[in-house]
Amino acid sequence: MPTKTSRKKPLWIYLLIAGVAFLTASFLSNIPTFRSVELDFRDLLFEIRGPLSVDNSPIVLVPISDEADEEIPQKYPWPTSVHAKLVENLNKAGAKVILFDVIFDQPDQYDSRNDTLFANTLEKYGNVILAGDFLNESVEFGSQQTTLFPQKILLQKNPNPVGLVDVTPNTDGAVRSYSFGTKPEIIDSTFYKLGIEALIKYQNLSRDSLSDVRDNRSPHFQLGKYSITKDALNSFIINYYGEEGLFPTYDFAKVIDDTSYTTVMEKEADFPVNAFDDPELEMGLLQQEVFKDKIVIVGATMPALKDFYKTPFPKIEVNSQGEKEELLRPGYEIHAHAIQTILDENYITRQTAKTVLLLMAFVSLVLVLINRFYGAIWGFASMFLIMGSYSFIVIQTFLSANLFLNLTAIILTLFVSQVATVGYQYFVEEREKRRIQEMFSTYVSPKLVEQMIESGTDPQLGGDTVHMTAFFSDIESFSTFSEQMSPTQLVTLINEYLTSMTNILTDKGGTLDKYIGDAIVAFFGAPLPFEDHALRACVASQLMQKELNVLRDKWKKDGWPDIVANMKNRMGMNTGDMITGNMGSQNRFNYTMMGDNVNLAARCESGAKAFGVYTMITEATKIEAENYGNDCVFRYLDKIVVKGRTQPVKMFEIADLRSDASQQLFDCIGLYEQGMEEYLAQNWDKAILLFNQSLKLEKNEINPSNMLLDRSKKLKLNPPGELWDGVFVMKSK
Repeated sequence: MPTKTSRKKPLWIYLLIAGVAFLTASFLSNIPTFRSVELDFRDLLFEIRGPLSVDNSPIVLVPISDEADEEIPQKYPWPTSVHAKLVENLNKAGAKVILFDVIFDQPDQYDSRNDTLFANTLEKYGNVILAGDFLNESVEFGSQQTTLFPQKILLQKNPNPVGLVDVTPNTDGAVRSYSFGTKPEIIDSTFYKLGIEALIKYQNLSRDSLSDVRDNRSPHFQLGKYSITKDALNSFIINYYGEEGLFPTYDFAKVIDDTSYTTVMEKEADFPVNAFDDPELEMGLLQQEVFKDKIVIVGATMPALKDFYKTPFPKIEVNSQGEKEELLRPGYEIHAHAIQTILDENYITRQTAKTVLLLMAFVSLVLVLINRFYGAIWGFASMFLIMGSYSFIVIQTFLSANLFLNLTAIILTLFVSQVATVGYQYFVEEREKRRIQEMFSTYVSPKLVEQMIESGTDPQLGGDTVHMTAFFSDIESFSTFSEQMSPTQLVTLINEYLTSMTNILTDKGGTLDKYIGDAIVAFFGAPLPFEDHALRACVASQLMQKELNVLRDKWKKDGWPDIVANMKNRMGMNTGDMITGNMGSQNRFNYTMMGDNVNLAARCESGAKAFGVYTMITEATKIEAENYGNDCVFRYLDKIVVKGRTQPVKMFEIADLRSDASQQLFDCIGLYEQGMEEYLAQNWDKAILLFNQSLKLEKNEINPSNMLLDRSKKLKLNPPGELWDGVFVMKSK
């Protein structure tokens, strides 16, 4: 048998695969597509977590909405006197800080005195933060920074600096982080984001207690008592508490609707409502104290103002087509969630790039080595197990520790590592298979080549003892064919014959050992073991005989000589322990068999001629075949000692397949076996009578009945004596 030798590739190759997979995954994880996938998964984590409570939050929202635009007599942009009224009423209601996520950069279009009124209101209450921004405009030789600030009168009167309202979306357009501010090139001053300014005012913080927004390498940004965990040099991750509408929201028109202001509805109804401070019912917003000590954020929700952004935790609505649709979040809510994140110190951190790379390298190495030592099936199983386990860990880590672990990079690493390893094994092993097939298929059986490939072994010199069935076949009087046919005709004939016989042999699981001229040497049960090897061999022999009948008819129609049209072959088989393996020289060898039981099978083939049969087997083969099926009809022939052996062996003929056997055959064998009983009992007259009867039913001119009849007559004249055991000694092969 082939000696088992490891065909696994050297370890360094798999280490190289792990390295290449790691580098490939590192590159892929940083391209926009997969970065977006990672960001989308992080957004999903918010939804898995669910909304957080803001019941004790000081944040209140006042939207500039379409509903408010319908109630205010002037259409947006409203007179700044309306915003002055809002500031006045909010302060009456006890608001601590008021933020405008609206940039008042244009003069009032109705009356310039409105701007003066608004500016005086800002100065009077001193708790309003107006919005501003810095813009980068393209110029001939690059870009320049300009301001988008409230008009000058508002800046001069408002005691508070502007709060920046710019956003920095990720590659997919979603806003997930909040910057602290900037120190622009055009103004020698630091400007903070609207939310940061709100907290400075709300907590009455000294600006000296704030960290620098530029070149601050600390992992935290200090904002008074708040130590904000940074995600980048100048930003932190917003912990979105829920979808749009989570914070208490009050209509702009209702906040300004006091006894001194008339809304459209009141004018049309000619009846005062006064939603802010109803003097009769005392149920207005003022009496409810909904703004007392609050941070009030005023911002746009009107679609026409286009102040909407993609964020985590979007609000889902069903559109007119019945499809679910994610809504963009109003910009002023981003400030609200950022402020709430700081107030609760509920910061989110990310896994560092260094630890991500180390983990990628580790899982790549582990998975590649699993494939190396345990195979691709275990590799795939491990890949899915690690993916599932790590995904669970990522979710639980976020839920319990507000920590984002990188999922996409690890999943990519596992996938690329598995594909790279399996791809290497497939392409390289396929090349190895072709190499083995080219080397050995010409002189080793295809079954053996296949087994060597699948088992990962190279053929080596040596052999094992295997219990199997040896098979020999030979064409009767083949030398006569050689005398009567040209070499070309002979080769054509033999090729057709051997092809047909070998196809049957291999179809039944036999292994071709070799061709010796017209002879076929084969065996059943090695290198692929199966228990019914004897039955397979017996059935194969009968199928070969039937195939030879078909060939004879074909050859006769094709005009071949009579000797071809009457071709017959003989087969012999024996079952037992034999030596099988690669035998020959170091450079050239063949997978073959040897041993005494092999020789006995060869004697069966040659000895069949003496009995006039075409398939002769030993008792061992008959017994094993019958243990696994009743497919064949057997006939006992004789107990003989073949040339070269001393121990007698019972021999049998395979007369036919049981499914094809005629009644005449069964009658013939029945009479023959009765005659054999009388023959062994030395009742010669009865034996002769019965053999004469079976002879009439024989199909072939030379047959067992004829031979035993002749032998019975001779033994009648010269009885063997009482000690005779029925053994016949063959004098030739």
